Amino acid sequence: MTRQRRVAALLICLPTFLGCQGEPASTQGLGAKIWVGRYQEFEEYLRTAECVSMYGSDPRKATRCTLRPGGPIARMAWRSPPDVYRGFRESYKTEIAAYELDKLLKMDMVPPTVEYQLQGIKGAAQLWLEGALGVKADESPDESHRTAWEDQLVRTRMFDNLIGNRDRNWGNMLRDATWNLFLVDHSRAFGAGTELPSKMTRIDDAYWARIEGLTRDELDRALRPWLDENQIKAILDRREKMRAEVKSLPR
Repeated sequence: MTRQRRVAALLICLPTFLGCQGEPASTQGLGAKIWVGRYQEFEEYLRTAECVSMYGSDPRKATRCTLRPGGPIARMAWRSPPDVYRGFRESYKTEIAAYELDKLLKMDMVPPTVEYQLQGIKGAAQLWLEGALGVKADESPDESHRTAWEDQLVRTRMFDNLIGNRDRNWGNMLRDATWNLFLVDHSRAFGAGTELPSKMTRIDDAYWARIEGLTRDELDRALRPWLDENQIKAILDRREKMRAEVKSLPR
C-alpha cells in the first residue's frame, strides 16, 4: 500500500476504523463546514480538549482521538510525522500553516488545525470531519453542484501552487454530501523551492485577488510560528510565478 493510500485509510471513512455507515451526517443540508464563523472557538477547543481514547497505541504515528463528550468537536485527527520520510521532508507545522493560510484567503477548505501535545509528543490536531467521504477521480456531482465543485478544484490547484504542495492526490481530498471539498495532509508543503506543482489553465478571479492581496506582514503574523524565513519568502516567489501564468491565460 502506498503512503498516500495509508493516509487515506486514516482520514477517510473505513468502517472498521471509523464505524461510519451509509450517508454522512451532512445530509441534513448543513454541510461539514461546522467551524466557519467559529474559528477561535474550534481552535481553542482543539488545543485544550482531552483525548479520552485513541485509535492505536503509538502517538508517533497518525491517529484519531475521541474527545470528552459535550464540546463542539467529537473527534480529532492527530499527526506528528518524522522530519524525513522516504526522502521527503515532512512536518506537522506545515499542517497548521496550511490552515492559517486557508483562513487568510477565506477559503474554508482546510479543517481547523492547531498544535497539540499527545503523550508528550507535539503534533498537529485537526478537526475530524464526521461522515466525510473520500473523493474518487471518476465521480462527479449532479448539475446543481457541478459548477461549485469545479470552482473548488480550481482553487485547490491555485492553493497548492502557492504553498508548493506536490503531494495532492485523491487520497487527501474529502467531501461531504453537499459537495463541499476539504483538503488534508499538507506535511510536505511549504518547501523553499519555487517551482509550481501544476499548470494553471483557469483561475478563480475572486480567489486570485485574495492571493494577490496577501502582504508579507500578514504572512509573517500568521505563519512565522510555523514556517521559517525561506519558507515564507518562497510563498511570495511562487506567487510571482503564478502571476506570470495568470497573465498568459486567455481572458
